[in-house]
Amino acid sequence: MLLKRIKCGVFPEQKRRFSFAQEQWQELKAISGFLQQIGGWNVNDANEAYIFSFWENQSAYEAFMKRDHDGIMAKNNQRGTYHRLAVDLYMKASPNDDTFSIMEMLGKSNALHVWERCEPLSGSWSAKEFISFQHLHDHRRLLIVPAMPLTDSDGTTVAIEESWTTFRFMEGEET
Repeated sequence: MLLKRIKCGVFPEQKRRFSFAQEQWQELKAISGFLQQIGGWNVNDANEAYIFSFWENQSAYEAFMKRDHDGIMAKNNQRGTYHRLAVDLYMKASPNDDTFSIMEMLGKSNALHVWERCEPLSGSWSAKEFISFQHLHDHRRLLIVPAMPLTDSDGTTVAIEESWTTFRFMEGEET
């Protein structure tokens, strides 16, 4: 599973427009290899948005970027709403995790705590309490906890905007 994490610094006067444009990414649900997209606002910085886009694998994501991304972006008119954009790609660190369980867990949460670090997680954490991803190009790990914020000050709590959430259509579903 590939995770695309997007961090946007949104112009304060453009937050409503940014949010509306983010809702327009519902087209993703019909794209091959797409799993889920969720996002929301950093609770400690009201003008910073986080979007987490989950893909079956890197080749599905790359095909989307070549074929579909720019068309959706042009239609939703989101570009002028932010002044800063950072994109990072991660692979699921534990390939044995059940993808459906991860998507279900994320879908039930109204906030995520995101923790980026280089060293392994210490303490007595169970793999069921967080989702771990390894950065594609360096040693950073991204840990996502779909629960109460961690006590670690390095983490970021993201309040999920339900209207930004989209899931892949499953066979037999109506569009």
